[in-house]
Amino acid sequence: MDHDEGFATPRWHIGQIMEHVLQLAQVPADEVAASVGVLPHELGRFLAGAELPSRLMLERFARTCGADPIILLMVREDQRRRTPD
Repeated sequence: MDHDEGFATPRWHIGQIMEHVLQLAQVPADEVAASVGVLPHELGRFLAGAELPSRLMLERFARTCGADPIILLMVREDQRRRTPD
């Protein structure tokens, strides 16, 4: 599933990790979006790396997909620290 159509070069690489988690979970993206509380196109922006997900959204995403939220949150914080505004 290619979620980066129409988006600029990814800024946030956490999206690539989220995409991988979503593929491993084998849950449709629209179901994950509904469970997380975002619209499908908003989830697509996170997966494409166009936007950095909030900590709460990322935790919900991880739990919905059966992943460890701590790992995803650590990656998010590390990337946020390293990426200039």
